[in-house]
Amino acid sequence: RHTSYAYDLATEPTAAKEVRLFGIAPWLFDRFTRHRLDLHQLQYEATRLREKSLTAALLIVLAANSLLFAVLAERGYDGRLDLQSVVTYAGAAFGASSIAFGGLSWALDGAAAPVVAICRLEPEMAAAGALSRAASPTAPPSEAPEIRFRNVTFTYPTGSRPVLEGFDLTIPAGASLAIVGQNGAGKTTIAKLLCRLYDPDSGLIEIDGVDLRDLDLAAWRSRLAAVFQDFVRYDLTLRDNVAPLGGDTHLVEQALDRAGALGLAGLDAPMAKGYPGGVDLSGGQWQRVALARAIAKVGGGAHVVLLDEPTAMLDVRGESEIFRRVLGATSEATTILVSHRFSTVRQAELICVVEHGRVIEFGVHHELMALRGRYRTMYDLQASRFVELDEHGEEIVHESL
Repeated sequence: RHTSYAYDLATEPTAAKEVRLFGIAPWLFDRFTRHRLDLHQLQYEATRLREKSLTAALLIVLAANSLLFAVLAERGYDGRLDLQSVVTYAGAAFGASSIAFGGLSWALDGAAAPVVAICRLEPEMAAAGALSRAASPTAPPSEAPEIRFRNVTFTYPTGSRPVLEGFDLTIPAGASLAIVGQNGAGKTTIAKLLCRLYDPDSGLIEIDGVDLRDLDLAAWRSRLAAVFQDFVRYDLTLRDNVAPLGGDTHLVEQALDRAGALGLAGLDAPMAKGYPGGVDLSGGQWQRVALARAIAKVGGGAHVVLLDEPTAMLDVRGESEIFRRVLGATSEATTILVSHRFSTVRQAELICVVEHGRVIEFGVHHELMALRGRYRTMYDLQASRFVELDEHGEEIVHESL
């Protein structure tokens, strides 16, 4: 079961982003190998008990076949057996031998087929979706960097129209920026390009003035902490969910506390009901754990934080409170937030409105409200729909968020 789960995490598309960003592929490989070897050892012991001694069985079969073929040769030579009888007896001997070593034949055939497939696919897979690498990669900044998009255009490989087109944006070092816009405006794509899950078709993404493609990819991703809408809910312990590559207890507990998730379960409790002592969390609780994962990575040295609708399952007040905590925990990082909730968005130092793949408004909350443009329209529309019930069950409409 552990082997199968590690394999699924390493190969399923749903986990691909986090496997790359958190650099846990070697950890998954080690986990898979360790549990797979344990499984092979059990299978070997079972096979050994079933087959007894393979060497002894081989010697017995070889001796019996040698004796049989000697007799067949002698009697065929002096005419006591005709050719048809010799062929029949020889075929029966080979058939009996194959039955005796049927398990070995099946194992060899099963092992050979994947090797052939890997040899055929490896050259093709190496080039598929590969990102360009600098000949002499530059080390990423050791502190919160300035991030700049310069005339970036990008179309997904399966798409026909650009998601971003002539996109320009500058995020000051150490600032927090909220990105708002309608679905399909390109907000999530910005985060994916920063993670270098894709490269832009044209234009530049600069990190402290250096082309992102010139930075060492693994080192850059180690400086990133990201939480996407489809974050992974690992069937592992709470500790491993927060710090997949390991972290001291203090770091894990501090991250859980800042995300409002401390006390949800013991650090070594499995986060799945299928395991002894396993705990099943709600969607909102899982989102807090995912945020704790990002906060823990910041504690481990990440300087860029990407939050793509990370708290959509929380209520408005819960999201606002959690984001306030996250901002405090990531105050020394450059933080980018994608959210539809303006109670959260307005807490960011800077806000940009994206539409049709371009920035159409940029500034702080009060400036954008005074501008009476797209931001003000979206804000007022959401405010008019924000309804709660008072203690008497009457609706209260909040005109401001």
